[in-house]
Amino acid sequence: MSQQSRNKGASVPSALHPSAILDQAIAAHRSGNLADAERAYTTILRGSRTHPVALHMLGLLHAQRGNFADAEPLLKKAARLDSGNPDVLFNYANALRALDKTDDALAWLAKAIALSPSFADAHLNRGAILMARQELHAAIAEFDRAIAIAPSSAAFANRGSAFQQLGQLDEALVSYQSAVELAPSNPQNHFVLSEVLAQTGRQDEAIGALERTIAMDKAFPFALSKLVASRRKRADWRCFEHEQAALGEAVESGVAVDPFTFFHASSSPAHQLTCAKTYVANVAPDRAAAIPRMPLPAARLRVAYMSADFYDHATAHLTAGLFEEHDRKRFDVSAISYGPDDRGKMRNRLKAAFQRFEDVSDFTDEDVVKLIRQLEVDVIVDLGGFTAGARPKILAHRAAPIQVNYLGFPGTMGASYIDYIMADRIVIPEGEQKHYAEKVIYLPDSYQVTDARRPLLPNVPARSEVGLADDAFVYCAFHRTLKITPVLFDVWMRLLTRTAGSVLWLLDGDPVAGENLRREAVARGIAAERIVFAPLVPADEHLARHQLADLFLDTLPYNAHTATSDALWAGLPVLTCLGTAFPGRVAASLLNAVGLPELVTRSLDEYEGLALRIAHDSELRAVLKSKLATHRSTWPLFDTVGMTRHIENAFDEMWRRHRAGEAPASFAV
Repeated sequence: MSQQSRNKGASVPSALHPSAILDQAIAAHRSGNLADAERAYTTILRGSRTHPVALHMLGLLHAQRGNFADAEPLLKKAARLDSGNPDVLFNYANALRALDKTDDALAWLAKAIALSPSFADAHLNRGAILMARQELHAAIAEFDRAIAIAPSSAAFANRGSAFQQLGQLDEALVSYQSAVELAPSNPQNHFVLSEVLAQTGRQDEAIGALERTIAMDKAFPFALSKLVASRRKRADWRCFEHEQAALGEAVESGVAVDPFTFFHASSSPAHQLTCAKTYVANVAPDRAAAIPRMPLPAARLRVAYMSADFYDHATAHLTAGLFEEHDRKRFDVSAISYGPDDRGKMRNRLKAAFQRFEDVSDFTDEDVVKLIRQLEVDVIVDLGGFTAGARPKILAHRAAPIQVNYLGFPGTMGASYIDYIMADRIVIPEGEQKHYAEKVIYLPDSYQVTDARRPLLPNVPARSEVGLADDAFVYCAFHRTLKITPVLFDVWMRLLTRTAGSVLWLLDGDPVAGENLRREAVARGIAAERIVFAPLVPADEHLARHQLADLFLDTLPYNAHTATSDALWAGLPVLTCLGTAFPGRVAASLLNAVGLPELVTRSLDEYEGLALRIAHDSELRAVLKSKLATHRSTWPLFDTVGMTRHIENAFDEMWRRHRAGEAPASFAV
């Protein structure tokens, strides 16, 4: 036989007995030669269209290739012809599952179990389907049956996932540990174990599990970014430069990295786009075509805001006024909430602000999509992106004709199904649009909405009540520890060295982080007691205590976002350094919108120099505070009503383009 004919695959002599052809086909199939196997199965079926084994094996071959639509009719016929064979029924059920025909899949798996009560994998797959449908207790019962028959790593891992989703973390931990014991070389088991260890506060063990995951597979999706985030949340900078380089290399090589964590390490919009695209491909690939042009809408445009943060959360504190100020004559405004209900004041305020508040925290993604379509939403605004608790798979199903990324996720989502991102010309300069999968809507002034109704408590605590000396110069840096970098900390420590009697006021959090930050200060020649930590307090008390500080120091490459807004609203000047990507340009946007562009520096040297000038010049400080006090009520940043009108104008233009059959395009309001 020539080389050319070998490359095409061996032909199957039609004169052979069907059993001989079947033997050849199965041998080719087992060796991975799917083309030869397919030809052989087809030859058999040309002679006998009801050959159950050939039908079954050809169906499996199509399923192996991912062609489940082709596999399903073959396996269905095989299951009808060989209805007493539990393996055939099992494989048919799996094809139905892959096609999202879950009711039918469950029924056929039940038939397989009826024929073979000790069929552990059938119980396991029933459990997996039920878990995907959020029928978690029923899923656990199936996993328990599978474990009783044949304990397996997969069954324990799935059982752990179901308990984790129920919030029963102790049970989840036990299950994941059993999965690790049964398959200690499987990195997936160590990864999921790390998640529940972190959730139960066992951070050292969680970091150890992540380290084991990466040791087994350095490209394991999201393991590196979770490890980096875990360490940085504790100000563990021992491997900072190595981790920084590793994250960049991982993104460039196509390893899945959490985009939100990557914002804290990257200053490149191009790399952030690459990271987001990889994330989407792994977590929430496009599931549906764009919704076609629709006729004229109802009397009001139907807008829905989607978030996991409709409670006492930073996003809610920024947006509550926006929701309240929407023009009800022109807009029908709904909330799609899939986060926790803390039953607090903010939750109640938000419920009152929307015309419709849908708590979908117990819904599957598919059920949320159905609800959004039943509500006939025209524009859906995702306030979470890829932040904690977000559910981008809802948008991957094209829940609404127009889908918008706004506020909570400061960068591109890298997804074809997100039409727009609302921004401003500072956070996304026009020349940077190529690094965004979305079309950019330029809002005037700043992109960030604020709530001008937030009260400032009249009774500010005395400095002595919060651990500050009356005569100290207080540099305030109320940031999550994840945002603090060694390079920036160097600058802050030099400021303390050159400002007599000064302290650095940080947010309290992980006690290990506090110990590490104090140790880092001592290593730079600063006494540990000059690092003062502010404990967690209610939002109104936190806002009020800003008034005890003298200057707010921003971070880079990820600025303070809501924290900048908080400080400015409380009357505390914010000093920032302009970054090169959206997360590092937000404070500059806010400062320009409140008329304080002089507090935007272009380098860390300039940042350090201006901080010292402000610290050493009481008249300059007084001028800045007076200017801020005046501008707070006259400049656009805290004009909630004006900002709401701008956003509504953006909605109108999006819908006009959609109705006219025009593709999404960048525009300015």
